[in-house]
Amino acid sequence: MTRCTLRFFLLLVFALFWGGLTFYTGIAVRVAHRVLEDPMDGGLITQQVTRWLQWLGVATVVLMLLNAWDVRQRSTRFGNALAACTLALGIALAGLFHVHERLDATIDVRGHEIVDRDAFTANHRRYNQLTTVEWLASVLYLGTTVAAWRRCDARPTSAVGHKQPTADPDGD
Repeated sequence: MTRCTLRFFLLLVFALFWGGLTFYTGIAVRVAHRVLEDPMDGGLITQQVTRWLQWLGVATVVLMLLNAWDVRQRSTRFGNALAACTLALGIALAGLFHVHERLDATIDVRGHEIVDRDAFTANHRRYNQLTTVEWLASVLYLGTTVAAWRRCDARPTSAVGHKQPTADPDGD
């Protein structure tokens, strides 16, 4: 995969994942709870949506790792920072898969009820905390990626337009 292709797919999948996560947590959940009579009905919808978001997150993490590796070839410092953000997001995502299963165990979908309210509340709190980590790691990754691409792409080029294999200007 060329660098340009990798960046294109990273931006496309990242935008879908992070944009979806942001829209979902900031708007869709609140609207569902306000419009539907029973908050449980909203929860049954969001239960399905979060599965899609989690799998989009997995695809995003794979592309983030590829990008971190590519950047690391030209800047150790930026590559390591991107890998650290990816690791944080990956750990949060793994936690979300685990907590999602625990939440599902507290819900009787057919009966439209929460069968263990205390367990549901505790796990839902963990889910929200992990989602916050996921969101923040994504924002940090995005900002670091833009800075890394800008720095790495600003390296001097030869007369024929190829990047010179010079050391990172930051001494990496």
